[in-house]
Amino acid sequence: MADHYNSYSLKHFAGIVADCMDISLPETYAPSVAWIPALLKERMNGTADRAVLYHADAVGHHIWQKYTSLFAPVYQHTSLSVPFLSTVESVTPVAHATMYTGLDPEGHGILTYTRPQLTCDTFFDVLLREGRRVAIVAQADSTFLHIFKGRALDYFEAANAVEVQEKALELIAKNKYDVISIHTFDYDNAAHAFGPESKQALNAVSLEAEGFHRIAEAVRESYTGHKTLLTYSPDHGQHPVLGGTGAHGSKMIEDMNIVHFFGTIV
Repeated sequence: MADHYNSYSLKHFAGIVADCMDISLPETYAPSVAWIPALLKERMNGTADRAVLYHADAVGHHIWQKYTSLFAPVYQHTSLSVPFLSTVESVTPVAHATMYTGLDPEGHGILTYTRPQLTCDTFFDVLLREGRRVAIVAQADSTFLHIFKGRALDYFEAANAVEVQEKALELIAKNKYDVISIHTFDYDNAAHAFGPESKQALNAVSLEAEGFHRIAEAVRESYTGHKTLLTYSPDHGQHPVLGGTGAHGSKMIEDMNIVHFFGTIV
């Protein structure tokens, strides 16, 4: 396993997606990593008018390194895998707030595992000002349903990753939304309970990767006439602790290093 931190901060996520969709962000946001959307727009022969953003919680870079074959369903629909660095603390509210505000934790105000409704500008607010139709699909008690609540977008809650995926497929079939953000944490739950490399946790990685595949296939079938950006974008990783369970929130490489996948469907 690598003994260094990845170079690209999660705060560039909103800028990359916005650049792919030709959306201007306020100056408060971290800029895009220019070469990423440049390659994706070249492959789309233009800018994306749709985006489906899949967030599989707590899947670290080292899981991808050691169990690469589990990600075959993700590779099937993506063309770039890019290393990213999570936030301090490396926990879900801090990381996802950073991804969707383009700000460091000190800027958006979530520094630890707390889940207040964000009052600063988020990428969801930008999308709504642009007239884009937006949905969040997430597991019950997801951070997405807490920190991004109160906005004029559609929120859908489901019990587990499979039900989240089914709801996402339903929404894609309706061909209504310009941007769908999806959050599942079956891997995170299993890794906490049984360890990051346990059979249960790795089964959850496979389940979420297969879910991404099903979602991408649904996009291919339903979003004809559109150019769609796809991402598989975890927020942080997880490390093993004594007793065989898992944890995160530290500055350990296992918690901080993640990898994002980007793809396009036209």
